[in-house]
Amino acid sequence: MPEPTFGLFLNLGAQLAPDHAGVFDFALRQAELAEQLGYHDVWVTEHHFIDFGINSSALTLAAFLLGATRRLRVGTAVTLAPLYHPLQLAEQAAILDQASGGRFDFGIGRGGYLADFEAFGVDLARWDEEIDRTLETFTRAWAGPRPATPRPRTGSRPPLFAASTTPATLAKAAAVGAPLLHYFAAPAPARVKTEAAYAEHLPGPPPIHVHTLIALVADDEAKARERLREALTVSFRAGDQPSVPGASGRHGSLSREELAKGVAENALIGDPRKLADDLAAFIGATGARRLAFYMEAVGDQAATLSSIEQFAGEVRPLIAAMEHPSI
Repeated sequence: MPEPTFGLFLNLGAQLAPDHAGVFDFALRQAELAEQLGYHDVWVTEHHFIDFGINSSALTLAAFLLGATRRLRVGTAVTLAPLYHPLQLAEQAAILDQASGGRFDFGIGRGGYLADFEAFGVDLARWDEEIDRTLETFTRAWAGPRPATPRPRTGSRPPLFAASTTPATLAKAAAVGAPLLHYFAAPAPARVKTEAAYAEHLPGPPPIHVHTLIALVADDEAKARERLREALTVSFRAGDQPSVPGASGRHGSLSREELAKGVAENALIGDPRKLADDLAAFIGATGARRLAFYMEAVGDQAATLSSIEQFAGEVRPLIAAMEHPSI
C-alpha cells in the first residue's frame, strides 16, 4: 500500500485577514510554504456571495497557484458543477492539466446554496443532475469525431474527483473511476460507510480517495480547541444561507454554535506526538492514503503557519517512522 501523502485545504474565509486582498495573499503564502516544506498538494474551494469562503472560482485560483509553484499539485474542492456547462469544464480542466505539467486535480460537487442558482439564472433541476452529467462528459469529451481541445496530458482525461454522498452519484463516480473527496467535518465512520457504498459499483480496484480534515499542531490542546470553536462559529454563521430544495444539508437542524462545537471537539489537535498518534488512528480507521488538512480553520494566520511548519518538521517524520500506520 502506498505511504500516505499530506496536503492543505484552503477555504479562504473572510475572517483570515482584514480585507479580501489579505485572504488571497495568505492563500498564496500557504501554497508557497507547502511547496517549500514538501507537502503533496493544496485544494481550493468555491463559494459565492458568502464570507464563509470568498473565492468564487476554484478553477481560476487553482490556475494562479499552479503558476506560482513548480512541484505542488493543486486541486479544486470543489468546482460547483451545476453552475457550468460540463464540456466547458472539461476543456478548462484539460488546459490546467497541460499547462501545469500534469499537476492539476479536478474536484467537482453540487454545492447547495439557493442564492447561487438564483443569481446565475440556473435551473434548480441542474443541482441534482449536473454532477452526474459532468462525470459522464469526462469519459467521452476527448473521443468521437469532434474531441475537445486541448487533449489532456494525464492519460485519457485530467484527474477527476467527486464530492458526494448520494447513492446515484457514488455509483456514477465509481463507474467512471473518479475517487471521492471527503468533507472535512465528516466523522471517520461516515467516510467508511460512503466508501463502502461507492465500492459496490467499482469495476476494478479502489482508487485513492482524498480526505480533507481539520488537524492542528498545538502544545495547549484545550486552548487551541477553544480558539478553533470560536473561529468555526464565525465561519459557519457566515455560511448560514438558504439551501436548494432537496439539499438536506450535512448537519441537519444543528445551530451554527452546536455545529462549531461538535466539529471542534472532533478535530485532530495536539502536540506533535499526540497528533501523529491520532492521525495514525484515523488512517487505520479509514484506510486514508491522501489527506489534506484544513489548518486555516483556526481563523488565525500565525497559528495556521505554525501548524503547517510543525507538521512538516515534527509530525510527518513521526508518522513516517511508524511501522505500517495504515493497519
